[in-house]
Amino acid sequence: MRATTLEPATVWWGGGVPERVVWRGSRWRVSDQPTRLTATAEFLPSAMTHAPEQTIGWRFQITAGTESVVVDIVPDAGQWAVARTWS
Repeated sequence: MRATTLEPATVWWGGGVPERVVWRGSRWRVSDQPTRLTATAEFLPSAMTHAPEQTIGWRFQITAGTESVVVDIVPDAGQWAVARTWS
C-alpha cells in the first residue's frame, strides 16, 4: 500500500546517507541501501545526454522492532519530511 504524506522527520546522517530516523514518535534504523531521488534541471536542452542531476530526496527502508516501511524523505522548510510511504 502506498500513502502520500508530508510528516516531519528527524534524520541522522553517516557517510552522506541517512542512518536513523525519528518519525511519528518512534526511532527507526535505515535497514537497506538508501537511494537518491533526483531531478534534472528543466532549463537544460533536451538534447543533453548526461544532464547534471540534483538530489531532491531519498528513498529507503526503515525498521523499528519487527515493523518495516519504505519511505521517501524530502526537504521541507529547512527540515526533512516523509513524503511517501510503502508498507
